[in-house]
Amino acid sequence: GIDSLAAVALTGFVLVGGLLVFGFARALVPAAEAQLGAACRPLAPIAVGKTAPELELQDLAGNPVKLSDYRGKYLIVNFWATWCEPCTREWPDLAILGERLIDRDDVVVLAISVDKELSDISPYLARMGLSDTSVTILNDPSGVAHQTFGSEKIPDTYFVNREGEIESVFVNIRQWGRAKAFRCVEASVAGR
Repeated sequence: GIDSLAAVALTGFVLVGGLLVFGFARALVPAAEAQLGAACRPLAPIAVGKTAPELELQDLAGNPVKLSDYRGKYLIVNFWATWCEPCTREWPDLAILGERLIDRDDVVVLAISVDKELSDISPYLARMGLSDTSVTILNDPSGVAHQTFGSEKIPDTYFVNREGEIESVFVNIRQWGRAKAFRCVEASVAGR
């Protein structure tokens, strides 16, 4: 009598409790996804949602490079110049971010200089102690690549997804070497 009634009650209690816990956990999924999507909020991005323009660039050896050569990879595109003081302040953090992502073959940090003279870039990097940076450095000899992306000034950083869509822009300097910036990049690359 009483033992079997207690067993039925206990079984019912466990089942109801399990359903409640499971239901509560399922209810948290959207909140967890929103939290991951919020990883970039401290960096104040501006949503863009347009196709990245094709850019005719060159590497430090003067070889031609197109932005579309990187299709299929997630791009962190930073526009800068050797004469830009805020860019000089941002560069060490950008180098740290590049170093943190060095083992990832699906993400590329591109630093696109808008300097008119390619020959200005290597001495600048040497003075900054960045000659061996893991950031991919390209040059836009036209000096207007950032404007085709929509920037009025530099530095600005764009996140471009694997399909070539600009997801967001970070206007002006960011501390890319900080943990919160790395979390933002990781969440963006993961598509959250």
